[in-house]
This record gives sequence, C-alpha cells and structure tokens, in this order.
Amino acid sequence: MTRIVFLLFLSTLALAACDRRVPAPEYPTAQAVSSSGVLVGDVTQGANLWRDKQCAACHGPTALGGMGGALADTALSFDQFLGKTRNAVLPMPAFRVSDLNDTDAYSIYLWLHTLSSAPAKATAVSTPAPLPTGQVLGIQLWTQSGCNQCHGAFAQGSAKGPMLAGESYPFERERAVMRQSADQIPAHSAQNIPDAILQRLLDWVRRGADPSSGC
Repeated sequence: MTRIVFLLFLSTLALAACDRRVPAPEYPTAQAVSSSGVLVGDVTQGANLWRDKQCAACHGPTALGGMGGALADTALSFDQFLGKTRNAVLPMPAFRVSDLNDTDAYSIYLWLHTLSSAPAKATAVSTPAPLPTGQVLGIQLWTQSGCNQCHGAFAQGSAKGPMLAGESYPFERERAVMRQSADQIPAHSAQNIPDAILQRLLDWVRRGADPSSGC
C-alpha cells in the first residue's frame, strides 16, 4: 500500500514538471475616474492633440479604428472615455494627468464627436496594410491580427476562445487547426495571418504572452 501511494506521489510530481505553461499577466485593476468641475474644450485643439499624442497610430487619423478600436462619434460618456484613457493597457499608453489633463482629454472627446463613424466609400479595391517584418511588440501583432477579440488581450482566454498563453503545441499542429477553421473564422486564414506571422505569434504566446516582450 505504501509503495502505491509513493508511486502516485511521483506521478503527480512528473505531471507538474511537464506543465511549464506560464500564466498570462492579469489585467491591471482599473481605477475609477471622473472629471472634476465644468470643462470647456476646444475642437481644433482636440484634433491637434489627437495627432501630437499619436492617437492616430492605433485608432486611425479619423478615429475609425486600426490596431485600436474605433472612437469616431463614440457612444462613451466623457467619464468613461477618460477612464479608458487613464487606465489603458498595452500597447496603448495610460495617460496620467501630467501627460494629458482633463481639459485636453475633453477637447479630444469633443473632436471625436465631430467625426462620422461610417468609413468613407472606397473608390478602388484596397489591400490590407502589410504586417511589420521586423521585431515588434508581440501584443501589437496579436491585436493587429485580431486574436485578442476571442482569446483576450494577453492570450488569457475569454468566453469566445481558450487561453493560449504558455501553450506549446507544435507549429504544424496549430497551423493545421487554424487553417481548417478559416471558413468559420476568417481571422484564421493565411491571408489574415501568414505563416511567418503565425510562427512569431506562437513563439510569443509560448513565452507567456508578456505584453512587454517582442516577437
């Protein structure tokens, strides 16, 4: 009986040693934010701040979205908008009051409400912007490829998709699974995530999907 218990103990240790998955980083705890006093913003200043603070790099020059979500004619209240600005997670920087005061944030908010949320009609067939080929933040590729929409911002999983941070399945297996499901999930297609980008993303999630690491 003692021998059986000892063998079971060794088996448990072996299984624990085989599971080397690194848990995804937890979301930072959001702080409640509300503006104080009556704010008077300036639409022109808001447009300038949108450019100067490099918001266009992720949300687009007219806030129709890109790596970051669309904000044109946002349905968010100003306090909600301010909260997301102060509590942003990578790759978006969190703007402290010293970086962007409430009045400037309100100017951006007013400018967003001058924009149409409908994209302009294209005059010609456009092709997707090429994905970066050099070393970039893994979370940037992850978000740009749309993986965060189902698997979470840090590959920690959601109701729409499983946790992938720390998974170590072979590249060929993961590629086969994704391509076979591309008809139902267009984001899994080779057009959206070429093999070279897929390899980089898999390397990133194997290392735990650290938002500060590159791939």
